[in-house]
Amino acid sequence: MGVYEENIIPIKIARLAEYVSEKKRISLDEALTYIYSNDMYKELYNEGARWWYMSSEALYEEFEKTRKHHAVETTPQAFEFFVYTLEKYALHKGIGGLQALALFKEYDADLFLLKHYDMLHTQGTEYVIDEVQRFINRRKRK
Repeated sequence: MGVYEENIIPIKIARLAEYVSEKKRISLDEALTYIYSNDMYKELYNEGARWWYMSSEALYEEFEKTRKHHAVETTPQAFEFFVYTLEKYALHKGIGGLQALALFKEYDADLFLLKHYDMLHTQGTEYVIDEVQRFINRRKRK
């Protein structure tokens, strides 16, 4: 990737964050979290795809497609279990909830917990935390 592209992408991200903030009526910080937590973010640096040439509106649509593709239907009970596990994991690791959420998103541990809710919610907290850590460790090695 050339210097031009490396320098244009942060500007595109800033403009996209402004667009997302306005479109979703959220703060700029929340808009950046939306961008950085989406799998599409990594694609911005894919030289072959040349996503940086797209308008903010078109990029937003691509981000939405990616987000909807990875969305998992869940019940209120499964979501409560996810948040409970997230908080317990954060406490166990001595990190904040936002850091834990970013880690879960990076390695798809959030999807793992929601997809396996039926089995995992019947286990003890330590067991579930250990399973999440094993899952993350396996993903890190890939």
